[in-house]
Amino acid sequence: MASNNHNGFSAVSLQLMPQMKKSGLYRLAMLCAIIVVILNTWLASRELKSLFAAQAWRAHTLEVITHTTALELAVGRADSAVRGYLLVGSPRFEERYRQSVQNVDSEVAQIRRLTADNVSQQQRLDYLRGRIMVKFSALDAGIAIRNGGGGSLNERLLEPTLSDSPDGGPTVAYTIAQVEGEEQRLLNQRNSETAHAQTAVWASFIGASLLDILLILTAFEFLIRITRDRYALAARSTEIATLNSELQTLNADLEDRVEQRTRELAVSNQELEAFSYSVSHDLRAPLRTIDGFSLALLEDFSDKLNEEGRDYIGRVRNGVQRMGTLIDALLQLSRVTRTEVQRERVDLSQLATLVFNELHAANPERDVLFVALPGVLAEADPRLVRIALENLIGNAYKFTSRTEGGRIEFGSEPGRDLHAGQTVYFIRDNGAGFDMHYVDRLFTAFQRLHGDRDFKGSGIGLATVSRIIRRHHGTVWAESELGHGATFYFTLAP
Repeated sequence: MASNNHNGFSAVSLQLMPQMKKSGLYRLAMLCAIIVVILNTWLASRELKSLFAAQAWRAHTLEVITHTTALELAVGRADSAVRGYLLVGSPRFEERYRQSVQNVDSEVAQIRRLTADNVSQQQRLDYLRGRIMVKFSALDAGIAIRNGGGGSLNERLLEPTLSDSPDGGPTVAYTIAQVEGEEQRLLNQRNSETAHAQTAVWASFIGASLLDILLILTAFEFLIRITRDRYALAARSTEIATLNSELQTLNADLEDRVEQRTRELAVSNQELEAFSYSVSHDLRAPLRTIDGFSLALLEDFSDKLNEEGRDYIGRVRNGVQRMGTLIDALLQLSRVTRTEVQRERVDLSQLATLVFNELHAANPERDVLFVALPGVLAEADPRLVRIALENLIGNAYKFTSRTEGGRIEFGSEPGRDLHAGQTVYFIRDNGAGFDMHYVDRLFTAFQRLHGDRDFKGSGIGLATVSRIIRRHHGTVWAESELGHGATFYFTLAP
């Protein structure tokens, strides 16, 4: 039932995943659409700006041409007014001439202002100004001749006044035409730029309109799909709610089962502890009996037994004592497994030295050098870590018994590779070592890599060490070479 619920919930989750992916695609598409609209708006505004600039320059050129035309008309009026004055001598014509001169000056100034950014036009205006001065000087001379000659006029003297070019140079009209020709060229160029800008603006607006229509259609399509997906999600909501309810029920049932299994495990642990003590007591009693009667037999009837009989009795007693040692080791392994870890600051260097001194006091005839790195500290259970050190240092002490100049080291070093960032503690000896091919069996109970005749032992010590280190959430491993000693490493997680 629980498996079916879980599979159903997973199926719904797998069905929802494409919807979530579609939603992400919709958002990405809308973001792209917004970027395209902003880009298109920027392009359209740039084209509009170009169009306005082209139209402004076109209007500027037309204004210059208007003033050049007005200048030409003002020069013509001045010439006509002088001619009229020469014919009739009316002051009205002279006044009209003076007004035309002022208009000419005003128009030249306007043209100069409007073409201030065009060096070539400024040069043409300078030349035009000179030609106008020549023309007006001749007209002024004619007025003076008319005023001084009374009623008679000398046509030869008036010839410069009546000529379009008093000094034989280019006429004012020709010079104005040169200025107008440059402006007409600029006008044609700016008309072309305006037409191009208008075309670009129309193309931009048409493209924007088509793109907006496409985006509207796309958005409408996305809206239809999102609405359809929303309806699909709503249709599955009942199924999801049902699965959630079943999952909550399953979780509650699982919690009840875990609690029940925890109680059963606690009861089993208590029964196991009681069984361990019972086995210890029940086994020790017959062992003591066997050992006692064996000792009495050896002491009271030694003279009636031959050498082989006494050897058999010795073997019986050795077996009994070994079995007692095994029982003690098994009880210690059981207690280590059940004991709660109480961490505190422990000086491992001092503790290791104390363990070695106790071993050496029990075997003072041994010549073994012990070197402990000072100040090695750790957060650990002092009682459990002492048991681990007793087994590790005891192993090193035992396996250096046949090595001349035995040496045991204790210390720590920074971890590497898998243990980087941790402190790694080690116990190193130069004893018998072991074959690394069998290293996987090293920390298993009752697994020994050396025969009992070579080195006595129960096969429980390293299994006890492994459990103590695991209780501290650490790791223990070993490296060795047969005949060249061994190094045991362990970590103690904080």
